Amino acid sequence: MYYELSIRIDRSPADVFTFLRDKERHPREQASPVVLLEKMTPGPPRVGTCYREVVRMLPFYRGEILSTITRIEPTEFLEEDFSGAGMYGHLAYQFLPHGPGTKLIQRQSLQCRGLLKLCQPVIRSILDRRLRQRLEDIKVALESDFTAPSVRSRA
Repeated sequence: MYYELSIRIDRSPADVFTFLRDKERHPREQASPVVLLEKMTPGPPRVGTCYREVVRMLPFYRGEILSTITRIEPTEFLEEDFSGAGMYGHLAYQFLPHGPGTKLIQRQSLQCRGLLKLCQPVIRSILDRRLRQRLEDIKVALESDFTAPSVRSRA
């Protein structure tokens, strides 16, 4: 499965990049499928930084996803590979200046393994809605009270 989505955000590319780079620092909404998100690698995020997520896949089933940053170019690109919970894939963000704000482009590939392959049409439908909603949530968070630390101080 492959997804390419975009959204315009009224914040600078540096602010949007920093928000997504420092994903473990942000509070999650109660309805978020992410139950736990922890950075496993000490120091600032860089190529090779690893994260562990526990996600609610179904009402009574949680899965673990491990991800690793594979590309980080401040204010331009942020990419990671991920695997776990019966799937693996790649997530890429591109940050483009758009007037006084940013056009955020998200590209994501996802492959199901094992029995999940049988559920791929349902998973595609669910993910399509969730990925679109996630971009809307990012926009709302960034256009509200989010204060970004310096890109240089963490990159």
